[in-house]
Amino acid sequence: MGPSGEMGDQMVSPVRRSGFSEEHAGLEDTLDSIAERIRKQEGQRCTVAKALAGLRDVTLDGVEEIIETSLVKPIEQDALANLTVAGVDGGMLEQQLHGLDLILLRAVVAIFHYHDSRLEWAKYFPSEMPFPRLIDVAEPLDAREFELLAGMERQLTEIELATEALRTNEVKLLLLDGSVVPQYIDRFPHNQSLLERYHKLLNAYTKLYETCSESEVLLAGAVKDSRGGRFIDILRRKVLPSLGGLGLEQKELEILERSRDTVLLDHVLGVGERTSIFRYAESPSRYVLRDLGEWAMRVYAFYLKTVPFDRPLRVEFIDFRDEPAETADRVAPLIYALSSHHDAFGLPSVLIEADVCARLTEEDLSIVRDSIADRLGPSALLDLRRNRRPF
Repeated sequence: MGPSGEMGDQMVSPVRRSGFSEEHAGLEDTLDSIAERIRKQEGQRCTVAKALAGLRDVTLDGVEEIIETSLVKPIEQDALANLTVAGVDGGMLEQQLHGLDLILLRAVVAIFHYHDSRLEWAKYFPSEMPFPRLIDVAEPLDAREFELLAGMERQLTEIELATEALRTNEVKLLLLDGSVVPQYIDRFPHNQSLLERYHKLLNAYTKLYETCSESEVLLAGAVKDSRGGRFIDILRRKVLPSLGGLGLEQKELEILERSRDTVLLDHVLGVGERTSIFRYAESPSRYVLRDLGEWAMRVYAFYLKTVPFDRPLRVEFIDFRDEPAETADRVAPLIYALSSHHDAFGLPSVLIEADVCARLTEEDLSIVRDSIADRLGPSALLDLRRNRRPF
């Protein structure tokens, strides 16, 4: 018997070694292919982006779905002279157990006051780190229904808290973490309890819109990692055909069909530039928008490049004055000023703070789960089989 290294060599057959080498080589080839495809697509996007960048001085009057006359618009940072802004975010953990499902929620509104571009004070609603709220779900929901319920509960907690915070604080701008319309509801809920929660969520959003409108508070949402493609769709269907394709070949234009907005616009926008605004949806046919009534056609969006080494930020807002372009010109400088503190992370500072305060850890949920198990005794089996292993 040789040294341990030799023994290890003897125990691995040449066939096994050969097979492993072939599999490893196959993986390397796949990785090379992926990298090469990304390089090629980025080159195509750069070509299209260069052509689009030339539209900065082109007037787009009469182009359907383009509300402003220019595709790209420069903006200046707001001076933050005497400004109070609020940002709301929430943390959520969920766990499916035997006979019981748990949802743990925490939401925080961070409120920053700026004077002469400097943060003068900060406060938090209801507090800097409130005790999380526990929801136990005994109803027999399937996995998809439970995820839908958890998502609605999280949004409901954030939106109701934001509305309450506005009633007791003088705020000029309220920022949501994400969209300004309900999200993650990809099918109409037919379960009675889910349907009731859905309508309560819609009412909460409507109440927030009304409160902001009455208090003259700007309402916007910053979408951290947008996967949207509506702006590119407008470019592809409306803008480029009206301009003769900008001299681009068909194979170059095909890259638009395989690109998300932020990926392409990262090549188009410079720091301190935003796109023209566009409606959130072409028509409020999707049931969530349809159920928001007249508010659905007041939802707009644009993309804003706030820092050099991060992708453009998708900004959504509600237009309360029937002046969407003017509203965007008020919102964009504020978000630009609030998001320019780190060259590689262009998110508003007030939302970063709200996220830190609201964040939950897996340990938080484990403590709750173990506390329930302790009260039931050692014979209680709460964990699902997929979370238990006999060895």
